[in-house]
Amino acid sequence: MTRRGERGFSLLEVLAGMSLFAVVASSVGVLATQSMRQTTANRHGTAAALLAQQEMERVRELEYADIVSASTSATMSGHTYVITTGVLNDTPAANMKQITVTVTWTGPEGSKSYAISTIYTDVTAS
Repeated sequence: MTRRGERGFSLLEVLAGMSLFAVVASSVGVLATQSMRQTTANRHGTAAALLAQQEMERVRELEYADIVSASTSATMSGHTYVITTGVLNDTPAANMKQITVTVTWTGPEGSKSYAISTIYTDVTAS
């Protein structure tokens, strides 16, 4: 017994709808995964910038003669960063030191580094 005026979805329409949903859902999944990866990379970069600035402030507190190259490590949020302070004496001129702080780390995004540089002058030299 068939009823007139009663409509439903055919099997083909249901399969087409499910296929469309699967494509959209997988695209959203890829987008969410890449978003989480980028968020992690940004978090690591921000931590590296903070550590580099803290090291530069530590160096700034030293007497001019005590500013020398050094290397240390720090852990932030369970992730280890290597902090290297490079000092070039009499660069770019006499009684000046070029100081470069480089922070390196390895994360899911691979090996990365962040560096800042400045020049200090010995104002006590005559």
